[in-house]
Amino acid sequence: MKAVHTKNRPMTTARRQIAVLLTTVACLCGAVTTQAAEMLHWKDVWVRSMPPGTQVTAAYGELMNHGDQTITISKLTADLGSEAQMHDVIAEGDQRRMVQLEEANIAPGASLVFEPGGRHIMIIGVGESPAEGSQVDICALSAAGTRACTQALVSRQAPGEQDSHDHHGAHSAHHADESPAKGSHHAEGSGHTDAEPAGHSGHHH
Repeated sequence: MKAVHTKNRPMTTARRQIAVLLTTVACLCGAVTTQAAEMLHWKDVWVRSMPPGTQVTAAYGELMNHGDQTITISKLTADLGSEAQMHDVIAEGDQRRMVQLEEANIAPGASLVFEPGGRHIMIIGVGESPAEGSQVDICALSAAGTRACTQALVSRQAPGEQDSHDHHGAHSAHHADESPAKGSHHAEGSGHTDAEPAGHSGHHH
């Protein structure tokens, strides 16, 4: 009887090892399938240029979900500043208030839009203002672990608007940049700091 038990032990151990291996492979396949289904793509992303000494700016653009499942964006990162956050602007009567979003869902085939005057990416803790025309790496992380990154152009206005506005648009943007405290079109980026959240909510776009 002892001999029989002795012979069976290696087989039992081998079966356990095979079972563990199969379980591990199944889990890995499931993770790959989940991430493969989450197809995120950035479009037209840009960061508003900042006057020297400003510690906060904003980024805008579009994050598209080409997959067949709803994707939850749980975090944003940027290689500029100390932190990147999702913010939205909520109207309360004739006032507008900025709130931080902990997460955002993107339905299949839909897009998460970040735009001036609405939902935007707030980049805080900026030590040195990036040069206009330079690029900032911005990434979106999903709850499932998917990461989608892009390079955002640092600009005074949306890149597509620069050609259409011509000389008059360039002159207006230059004037607004010289007076960030008075310009209502630079609400999220130029005239706001993380130490003065109330200054952001009073802007009208």
